[in-house]
Amino acid sequence: MKGGRLSGPALAYIAGASIVAIAVAVIRWHSEIDGNVVLFGVIAGLGMLAHAYPVQGFRHQAYQVTLPFIVIAAATFSTPELVAFIVLIHLAEQVRLRRRLYIQWFNVCDYYLSAAAAAAVYQRAAQLLPDDAFGYLAAALSAGCAFVLLNRVLLAGALWFARGLSPRASGLFQSELLAADLIITWIAGPMLLLTLQTGPWTVLVTAGPLLLARPALSTLLARRQTPERPEAARAA
Repeated sequence: MKGGRLSGPALAYIAGASIVAIAVAVIRWHSEIDGNVVLFGVIAGLGMLAHAYPVQGFRHQAYQVTLPFIVIAAATFSTPELVAFIVLIHLAEQVRLRRRLYIQWFNVCDYYLSAAAAAAVYQRAAQLLPDDAFGYLAAALSAGCAFVLLNRVLLAGALWFARGLSPRASGLFQSELLAADLIITWIAGPMLLLTLQTGPWTVLVTAGPLLLARPALSTLLARRQTPERPEAARAA
C-alpha cells in the first residue's frame, strides 16, 4: 500500500473476504436459535465498550478483550443477532478511533467469519461432549480457539497483501500473544456457563477479570515493542 491506496492483490483479498462473509451469513440466516433481547442487549453493550478501547500493538495491530463476549454471542445468538453484534462493536470502535473505512469493513468481515466458525465449533462440540458444566466449558474454549485461529489467519493475509508483512514478521503468531488470547478465552467458559444457568446479568460480575487482562496485555505489548537496551540489562 502506497499513499494510503490499496494494491490490486489487497483489494482482491478484501473483496474475497467480503463475498465469503456475506455468503456465510446468507447460508446461516435461518437459525433455530430464538432471540433473547435482554441477553443481546447486555452482551452487545459490554462488547461495544470492550471493543471501543483497543490496546494498540505494533505493526498496525490492535488487540481487544472482546473475545469472551464474542464466544457468548457465537454460542447463544441467532445469525441476525450475531451479524448485528459484530457490526455494533465495530461501530463503537469506529466512533472513537476513526479508522479508514476499508480497514473497518475488512475487520467486520474477518470477525463475522471467525465468529461463525466459533459458533459452528461450539454447536458441534456441545453435541459431542457431555451435557454438563464441563461440556459447556470445553465447548466454549474450543469456540474461542477457533475464533482466535481464523481471525489471526485472515488478518495475517490482509497484512501480507496490504503492508507486505509476512505472517512471521507481523507478530500475529507470537507465543506470548497467543498465550494471552488463550487466557482471555478461558474466561469465556465460566462467563458462558453462568449466563446459561443464571441469566445474562451475571456477566457484569464474571467479566471482572477482563479489567485486569487489558493492562496486562498493554504491558506485554509495550515490552515487545521496546526491547531492553544492553546497558539497562547489564545494570539490572
